[in-house]
Order: sequence, then C-alpha cells, then structure tokens
Amino acid sequence: NMKRMQTIFIIGMILLCATPVESLRGVRTSKTLMSSLAHSFEPVLSKQEEYLNLSELLQACWSFASVLREMGQTVLAYDFENNIRKAETLYHSAPSEQRRSLASLLKLERETGIHGPHGALQDQSAATGLLWLRRYLEFHLDMYSSILASRDPTDAALNAYKTTIEPFHGWTLRKLFTMKLSTMMPGRRDLLVLLGNFKSQEFGEEEEQIILEDLDNLVSIWRPIVVKWRATYEDLDLEDFRRA
Repeated sequence: NMKRMQTIFIIGMILLCATPVESLRGVRTSKTLMSSLAHSFEPVLSKQEEYLNLSELLQACWSFASVLREMGQTVLAYDFENNIRKAETLYHSAPSEQRRSLASLLKLERETGIHGPHGALQDQSAATGLLWLRRYLEFHLDMYSSILASRDPTDAALNAYKTTIEPFHGWTLRKLFTMKLSTMMPGRRDLLVLLGNFKSQEFGEEEEQIILEDLDNLVSIWRPIVVKWRATYEDLDLEDFRRA
C-alpha cells in the first residue's frame, strides 16, 4: 500500500545518506555513472517533445535501478524496481498501440475504472508506480541542480525533499526524513567522488570537472522529461496528492 511504499523509500534514502563513501569508491572507467544514466534517458522524450516513449522510459528506469545497486543502495533499488514492475504488469498485457507512450498506457488503465476520483490512484496500479518513479527522479533532479549551483549537499537534499517528496508525507515521515537528511549527507567532495565512482586519492580538479559536466548533461536531459511526465498526469487527472 501507499504507506509501505513510502516507508521503503525512507529506509532507502537513509541508507543512501549513511553508506560510508569509502565502501562505494571504485576505479574510474571511461564513463561515470551519471554519464551512463544520461545515455539511457536520452531517447525517452520524442524528438518533437510530443510524448514520452514508454519502452525507452522503462528501460532507462531499469538503468537507474542498476546504478543505485552499483552505488550500494540495494533497498532503494528494490523499491524503485517494484515501481517499474507495477508499470510493466500493464505494459506487457496492453495492445501494442497503447504501449507506445506514457499517456496511452495511463489512459488505458484509467478507462478500466480502477482509480478513484480526483487522482486517487489504486496502490498497485501502473499509474502509482510511474508516479513514484517520477517523484524520485524529481528529487534527484532538484538535488543535482543545486549541487551544480555549488550548494551544500545537505541543503540541496533538504530543499529537494521539501519540494518533491515532503508534500506527500505525513508529520512522522517528514520529521524522520528531515532529520536523516540533515545529519547524514556526505560533503560536496565525497558526494562527487561517489557519483563519479572515482578513487578518493585520485580525485582532483579534472575529475571534478568531469562529474560536474556529466551531472549538468543528465539534468538537462531529465528536466524536459519530468515536465512532460507531470503534464501528462495533470491532463489525465491522475496526480495523487494524498499524504502517506
């Protein structure tokens, strides 16, 4: 249900913040984790920005889950993957013409009458899974944008939480999440080492420039996707504002 999904999200984010940076460092390859993600999400938005290609979107989300696992965030990846599977359950059973875009699949599900009025989504529906995938992307988009603006990671994470996730949390979850983000986010250098999968002792100005450029590219790809994603939900009256 919605409360269980929110709880798993909280646990995952706590682990994300608490995992020692030393345990996540690896040898840098030709691509950073962020550049790989950008490559995965590039084909999601149609060239005319008319729709989100659902097949590409689901594949990109699986890539995101894989990156989370590479970073040691198995609980968070598990929750992310469960939301993908909610969408795929309907996707694999839908007629081919209704699997082309995010909007066409959401319309198909809405027409079954599974949801309540005014965006009250059924918990195990594709719409719920895709809604939380988007919110999770929005959290990272906001946080990374602030990091690129040289904001402290703790401030960046807290601000991203307040604008993307907090409105859908009850009092207890808001307090817990705010406390953890306030005390367990790594510093800027350690966060960039983590996101780039660099060795700490080899991280210098060149490596910092590489990961910042990759983050900037990822953010520029994510932003129009998220905008179209949100607009699709609003147009179909599927934006569920209920608190957990």
